[in-house]
Amino acid sequence: MDDSDQMVVKHAKHKLLEFGTEIIPNLERLEEDSFVNPRQLENVTEVLDALRLQHIKSSLKGWLQSEDKNLMHALFIICSYQYPELKIEDFTALFQKLRHQCWMEVNSRQTSFEKVEALNKVFFDVFNFVKVSEIPYSPFDIFINSVMDSRQGTDISLGLIYSIVAESLDIPVYGVTTLNNRAPYILAYMDKDNLLPILNWGIENNGVLFYIGIGSKGLIIDPKQLKEAYASEGLPQNKSQFEPSPNTLIIKKYLMDIKRSFENHVQFRYKLNDIDELLEFF
Repeated sequence: MDDSDQMVVKHAKHKLLEFGTEIIPNLERLEEDSFVNPRQLENVTEVLDALRLQHIKSSLKGWLQSEDKNLMHALFIICSYQYPELKIEDFTALFQKLRHQCWMEVNSRQTSFEKVEALNKVFFDVFNFVKVSEIPYSPFDIFINSVMDSRQGTDISLGLIYSIVAESLDIPVYGVTTLNNRAPYILAYMDKDNLLPILNWGIENNGVLFYIGIGSKGLIIDPKQLKEAYASEGLPQNKSQFEPSPNTLIIKKYLMDIKRSFENHVQFRYKLNDIDELLEFF
């Protein structure tokens, strides 16, 4: 890998790629030992990046073929693209303290509204999660593990964390999104207790009890208010705009937001082709 003959280096790269992702640990060790040799380091890193992308693509393809399409697992796969050293155990552990604190505040006697108030208290007051105001967003405001560290993120990154924690506590909160970049990522609280006839919001709301504006500190929004807001902004009024989205659509939207953040920061633009390759699966 440090040969002066480019034909030799090309052949070596090709042979390493043929071995596949199983040799990633070996190449990582070789990379650590190559810092005194810039030429070798560059070549090893190139092969390592290619194999890591191959591993991400294989994992994402497997996720798409799985029955449950677990949201947290897909987020781990995508975050490990940017953070190849990230371990699934460390990733899931990021949620545990937040989940435990929410579990302490939520109980079965609370109404749906009270449960959201309890989640909001922990999420926004105790853990101090905030929506970033700076635009364009940094990729680190989107990747879930970095958002968990900084406590600041976008609508979609904060919404994903919020909904994963809520679902783990058997609270029916799910993401609502479209591929329209103007539409915010919001959360829907589903009516599993058949309260809609009592509330009578006066509008067909696809089984949604109310919505949660994650970018406005968990503001509760009734379905009629949301439709009126979308109409005033000239946003689509199709049914899918107002009901929980499938996890495949949520992950596609998540990747698109990452791509847009890469486009807006010149130091990340070399990664755009990689994200395009991941989006091709959708």
